[in-house]
Amino acid sequence: MESDNSDLPELERARALWIANRFDEAVKLFVETADRHPRNILALVDTARALGHRHEIQRAEHYLARLREMAVSRADLLLLIGQTYRMIFRESRALDCLQEYVAGAGKNHADAQFELAVLHERRHRVAEASAVVEHVLTLRADYYEAWILKARLLRQTGRKSDAATLLRRLTRQPRAHPFARAQAWAALAELADKEGEFALAVSHMLKCKELLLPHAEVPRRHSAAVLGQLQSLGESVTREDIHRWQSAKPASAGARLTQLTSFPRSGTTLLESVLDAHPGIVSSEEREVFGRDILGSSWKESHENSPPTVEAFERISTARLSMLRQKYLRAMEEALDEPIGDRVHIDKNPSHTLFIPAIARLFPETRFLIALRDPRDVVVSCFFQYLPLNPNSVCFLSWESTCRRFSMDMGVWLRLRDFLDSGS
Repeated sequence: MESDNSDLPELERARALWIANRFDEAVKLFVETADRHPRNILALVDTARALGHRHEIQRAEHYLARLREMAVSRADLLLLIGQTYRMIFRESRALDCLQEYVAGAGKNHADAQFELAVLHERRHRVAEASAVVEHVLTLRADYYEAWILKARLLRQTGRKSDAATLLRRLTRQPRAHPFARAQAWAALAELADKEGEFALAVSHMLKCKELLLPHAEVPRRHSAAVLGQLQSLGESVTREDIHRWQSAKPASAGARLTQLTSFPRSGTTLLESVLDAHPGIVSSEEREVFGRDILGSSWKESHENSPPTVEAFERISTARLSMLRQKYLRAMEEALDEPIGDRVHIDKNPSHTLFIPAIARLFPETRFLIALRDPRDVVVSCFFQYLPLNPNSVCFLSWESTCRRFSMDMGVWLRLRDFLDSGS
């Protein structure tokens, strides 16, 4: 039977539901469509990516397996499969698919080659990444994202001067996207900082922020709304609320859960690496499971627009609590690709501090580890990052907004820390 490349009305409806944050309904429609049209490429890809996005990775792989069978006669599908594996936390399988693709039909496909180079770099294969990125630039000399990757690789091999030259060239390219030029200025700032040229580093970083600011309005509005709601929750929850939730642990509270949080750039990554070396601990690094998949569906339906309040969390039924807990643990195990078992699971995410009241409600047995670092170092380190614009990173576009965000998060923690049991 031939493969089908057509789009379908059902897929359009599912995508609209997804955009409206009605994720459960969207996933249900994607799955139904893919099952009714088992040879439709778009249905299989959309369904696999939607399931993977929701950390239902084994189900996602079922649809990728269908695509893999079709790739026997459609080598171009290997690119879609590889990209999807990367999106669902299966990088080794993504690497295999992309290598197979670029060795044949994708030899001159610049985007596929670039993705392969990025995966090599993520696995610390500097020589392999460098060879691939050079091939990308023979295919497209103006592939500016590849310029940035090449500069990073040059730095890693000690060629800092060559990296700086390439980055400065990129900042002068009028055809390059502002985000690419912003990344170049941020990389130059980091190079200057390493050389002790601090005034120059600040100057470079300010140029990075100037390029990002014109694109910040939408994420800034979203940030103000979401953070305002979470701050209000953190400031309104009482000691009695927290203790009531912690004393009413559900029967399913057998998992050994820990949240490693604080504020970005506070040292959580180093602390996680040390802890994860213990055989009785398994950690998950900055998964979005709680904030994206659990929190938003805990006190409301996915399409509602009600704020998180103490009263709303009080109304969560025992059955819903159990469902959310199981969903969280299943998603974490799928992302890890291994069972947690009787190990302590550490959910490392420095942006979870504002979620502490919700975590105490949904997972009252959770213990909290808060990484502490000199606030001045934290603020400088956050400001000196290039990050894609989102409701969190938009806070780091100026010194003032970075300080305000740090004060908000850690202010909530200082208020809540005495409310938590001494064992937390």
